[in-house]
Amino acid sequence: MERTDPRRRYDDLVVRRERHAVDAERFDELRDAEVFRSGWGVAGVVLDGERLLAIRNEAYPTEWTLPGGAVEDGEGLADAVVREVREETGVAVEPVRPVGVDESVVTCEAAADGGGERDGDGERRVEMAFVHFLCRATDPAVADGGDLGDPDEEITEAAWLGSLPEEVFNPDHTREVYEAALALDRE
Repeated sequence: MERTDPRRRYDDLVVRRERHAVDAERFDELRDAEVFRSGWGVAGVVLDGERLLAIRNEAYPTEWTLPGGAVEDGEGLADAVVREVREETGVAVEPVRPVGVDESVVTCEAAADGGGERDGDGERRVEMAFVHFLCRATDPAVADGGDLGDPDEEITEAAWLGSLPEEVFNPDHTREVYEAALALDRE
């Protein structure tokens, strides 16, 4: 399935573009990560009244993050956010619309046998765009701890919070996306 970049349809998205140069070992790890293989990821800014759904996982044990993950082959962006939120939290959602895009380009100096696309300077490069959707909970019941995420995701907690906490992954972009979602939800 072809995925349409929401930046083509919406001119009010919160957009962040970052380019990261990493060493060869880290590049290979990222290149093999599901979200970079797909090229697309999604996250839900899930609201239920004034409450926000957030998760913690073993990768970032002291920070809250928005539920989400990689888009699977043949899957649309909205379908992916519904699936990812349900897998990671047990909460059923209805996506309203995209509110932000976080685009990452990761580069590494090219090695003779290295994989990944190469840019004009001979660097290896992988790219992905992470689309944040405003979602409304249609069944806000959070799964208990044993049913959070896939076994390889290591999600330790899912909870409804009163607002976006200070201890959040990618705080600047996440705060902008959260505030944009709140504004749209109030319209």
